[in-house]
Amino acid sequence: MPSPVKSGATRISEIRCLRRELEQEIDWLQRQVEMLADTISENETLLRRTYNGMIFSRRALLGRMPR
Repeated sequence: MPSPVKSGATRISEIRCLRRELEQEIDWLQRQVEMLADTISENETLLRRTYNGMIFSRRALLGRMPR
């Protein structure tokens, strides 16, 4: 069965919600990176790189989304 067509207002609301979720995830990831800033272990360095990659990809997605 085909999905119902969403109204423009519903679509805008969903986009805003998704943008807000991405922004919250970026904030959380940035805090994690800050907590790992002074660490020197290899595992924590790799984790910091992973978090930075996740931040980058979320920012890229935000940049492609309508405002």
